[in-house]
Amino acid sequence: MKSILFFSKRYLFSRSDNNAINIIVYIASLGVFFASAAFIIVLSGFSGIRTFNLNLLKLTDPDLVILPKQGKFFTYTRSLDSVLHSEKEIMIFSKSLEEKVFLDYHNKQKIAKIKGIDSNFFKVIPLDTTIFLGNPPEWNSKDLLVGVGLANELSMMLSSGTNPEVVKIMVPKAGKGIIRDPRKAFKSLYFFPTGVYQTSSDHDKVYMYSSIDAVRELLGLNRNQISQIEIKVLHPETLSSLQTSLQKKIGSNFKILNRQEQNPLIFKMLNTENLMTYFILLLILILAIFNIIGTLIMIIIDKKENISTLKILGMETGDIRKIFLVHGISMTLISGVAGLVFGLIVIYIQLTHPFIYIPQTSLAYPVEIHFSNILAVLITLISLGFLSAFIAAKRIR
Repeated sequence: MKSILFFSKRYLFSRSDNNAINIIVYIASLGVFFASAAFIIVLSGFSGIRTFNLNLLKLTDPDLVILPKQGKFFTYTRSLDSVLHSEKEIMIFSKSLEEKVFLDYHNKQKIAKIKGIDSNFFKVIPLDTTIFLGNPPEWNSKDLLVGVGLANELSMMLSSGTNPEVVKIMVPKAGKGIIRDPRKAFKSLYFFPTGVYQTSSDHDKVYMYSSIDAVRELLGLNRNQISQIEIKVLHPETLSSLQTSLQKKIGSNFKILNRQEQNPLIFKMLNTENLMTYFILLLILILAIFNIIGTLIMIIIDKKENISTLKILGMETGDIRKIFLVHGISMTLISGVAGLVFGLIVIYIQLTHPFIYIPQTSLAYPVEIHFSNILAVLITLISLGFLSAFIAAKRIR
């Protein structure tokens, strides 16, 4: 084994008499270097984007939400209240009402969603931190907090003491039978836009927030009727066990969803993008590794006389193959690990002194260093390095 390592090291670090071989070795090594650096940089970039998107979801969606399995609304009972207050892992919870509505503002119409919130809502979901114009709605008022996308579409102005602005919000009246007079088919209420918030474009274009009492009045519901309960947990690591425990206690008439279950399409898209990105980068690395195969074959041809000498000295063909197998793996790992370190340095610089920004914003492009990404690059390098060296070494007869 010592002789195999000795000759592998000698062939790895010694220059060939043929200058063309040396140039080919440098080019192949640089290919693996840059492919490995690109691999870790892009994976870290996608990890950063994933976290960035998840942080945006934290501004609009709770840790857990309790919804009725059937229908839109349910009655908040004493038994449900006692269950929620008995759970030590629940930091705080909020009751809310949500419904699709029709807006009419200065002869501009739009279908949107209104959410009636109680005084605990902003402690569960920090949406108030995203308000950049005006103020949040006051409790027991008809103040309206509007998403920036929705406000822009309607060219909405904020209401003030000197310039009162109102938005007419309409919902279909509950009941059965044929509608004979369309004017009487809707119940309407006037709200005062007092604030504008900004989160994600999908949310901003749809949602408005007001006090739960005002929305109850609009929908014609009684005081105990709500559409959901939103929960903030004390320790995020206990989320799964709390979800299971609550489900058992409140029964099968309700469903409890965590943040991922509330946004299945977003999480599926993020996972699919991450997987597709890995395979695209893997293809690039495979192309770089193919250069290693060609380079090893050229080295084997160049060392043909040395191989014959080793055979004369009694070395088995299998051992000679191992020399070039170790040589190929070492070449791949040295170039790949160097590229990996270079990529991590670039990521660290982006984290500490950002030089790439999200277009049309002052936000630094999000990146994150994860051990799982580093491990994925190393495992890929080792696997492809072994495969390429094995293919090349098999040419020795």
